[in-house]
Amino acid sequence: MDAIVKGHHGGTRNSIGNISAPWALLPFLAGALVMQRRRSVGALVGALSTVAALVCYTLIRVGVFGMGGRNRDFSATVASAAGNRWFLLGAIGGAVLGAAGAALATRGQWGVVTAVVTCLLVLEPAARVFWAIARDEPARTMVPSPVVWGTEMICGCLALVGFQLRRTWRR
Repeated sequence: MDAIVKGHHGGTRNSIGNISAPWALLPFLAGALVMQRRRSVGALVGALSTVAALVCYTLIRVGVFGMGGRNRDFSATVASAAGNRWFLLGAIGGAVLGAAGAALATRGQWGVVTAVVTCLLVLEPAARVFWAIARDEPARTMVPSPVVWGTEMICGCLALVGFQLRRTWRR
């Protein structure tokens, strides 16, 4: 979905496509929700979910938006993309996040899982602003669409509220 929403132009769609929290949430939640809750299984599921998402992203960018020209060879494109740093870092990061999600779920630490989800969504825009400031750039260069980043923060807060309501109703 990220590749379709992002498109190949700037603007709001590009801002939505540049949200990075879902890329961290995918392996983390995949590891937390895996049926056999062991860190090794969570790590494997986290790595595979990230790599699968990157493969799908690459295929959509090539197929829908024609990246790669008229002679599009999907398998060659994926093989080429798989050699870049995003696949390697995604597999490593996905494994770590998947293992962390599985470890927390095994212990029944759903409050911590919710806190991680909330923090990723709420703090990403702030982290981008601080990164811009650290690089001596205007903060607006890292937050091109306040509406998109505000919506991301609201989603994080709603996740927290939803968890708290679910916990209250269970009691």
